[in-house]
Amino acid sequence: MRYTIASVAALVFSLGAVSNAPAADLPTKAPYGVADTVFSWSGIYVGLHAGYSWGSNRWTSGGVLEDPTIAVSPISPTTNSALGGVQAGANYQAGNWVVGFEWDFAALGHKGSAAGTLTTVGVILPTTATSKIDWLTQFTGRAGFALDRTLLYVKGGVAAGEAKDGFSLVSPIPLFLDFGTKSNLLTGWIGGAGVEHFFGPNWSGKIEYDYVDLGNTTETFSSAIAGGTITVRQTIEHKLQIVKVGANYKF
Repeated sequence: MRYTIASVAALVFSLGAVSNAPAADLPTKAPYGVADTVFSWSGIYVGLHAGYSWGSNRWTSGGVLEDPTIAVSPISPTTNSALGGVQAGANYQAGNWVVGFEWDFAALGHKGSAAGTLTTVGVILPTTATSKIDWLTQFTGRAGFALDRTLLYVKGGVAAGEAKDGFSLVSPIPLFLDFGTKSNLLTGWIGGAGVEHFFGPNWSGKIEYDYVDLGNTTETFSSAIAGGTITVRQTIEHKLQIVKVGANYKF
């Protein structure tokens, strides 16, 4: 009886070892995991922006054409305005470097005026110069360095806008003389820098600074007085600075 129980126990142990051996040799499946996704700035985007612009347009007198005895003082109207607009562009990322281009359009009431003088035969007459930019558009290239979802960038390119410049004086008669307003489509250059950050899969926000130089124009302003005409020539600078915030949607 003793040997029978021992024999049965040995048989059971042998069968258990045989049944467990294949299970121990089976490969264990790795748990399923979610692959990390690498964010990319590459793609097309559209967006909106708002901001503030300021500048100082310097008027330099080129003389009074009909009478060299008349002198006009330099004038520098200080201009400023809120602005708002749209933008669209595309980026391409290689490593941490991002390059692209952007088109931007903004409506603004960038306007200011300054007082000066017109001097003739010892008489000093007050004058007023007014400068205004109604809209501004830009086409720029962008280049930057991406820290994952944050992009530090610089930009530069071509800018264009519509400028309106007016000149007037008040004579001691008293008489208000309006020399008229000149409207011009101006082109120049823009340079800027900014930072943009993605807050979600498609939406980003940015803050940007731009310096815009629309160049100089030389204008002649004329007004009739006492049976004659006074014609003043002015060279006008058109420069402004802009700080803006914006939001983009990347497709």
